[in-house]
Amino acid sequence: MKAQKTSPAAAFTLVELIVVVAIMGMGLSIFLGINYRQREAFHWRANLRELHVFLKVARSYAVLERRRNDCCYNPKQRSFSESLRGKRVELASGVEFVLSDEQQVLAEVDENKSEVVDVEAEENEAEIVMVTFYADGGASGGPLEISSDRRGAFLEVDPLTGAVKVEERDVDDIEE
Repeated sequence: MKAQKTSPAAAFTLVELIVVVAIMGMGLSIFLGINYRQREAFHWRANLRELHVFLKVARSYAVLERRRNDCCYNPKQRSFSESLRGKRVELASGVEFVLSDEQQVLAEVDENKSEVVDVEAEENEAEIVMVTFYADGGASGGPLEISSDRRGAFLEVDPLTGAVKVEERDVDDIEE
């Protein structure tokens, strides 16, 4: 009888396994970095969309109820609210509302007012009317500027029709 030859078992070497694990680790780190940036952009756009819809609905309330509807910003609470139905939208963390010079003066005047005993009244006094929608569909106010570390946007309200338009910009474009 002849002895059968045995071939060596096909297997991966330790070096091959280390190379595969290193490649997978680099791929995972690239994916997580991209995923984090996408998640940040998603939160930015979701908050911007929420604010856009909030303003459009506030205009609709004014037209439907045939009364003016003030949309106010509260710098202390970092939120927008509307007067007719009391709906509220809060800004996400990292998102800031940029006040114009006139709006900053109004905010400082509100902070310097005398002490108020009622807590709710104190919160309401801190609010600044940003846009007023009228019963005919028109509006007052100008562009609202929102920014984060890398992004910025203007929410422009048409004074005649009350239509709300969003225009995103890079932060470098806004500062110029």
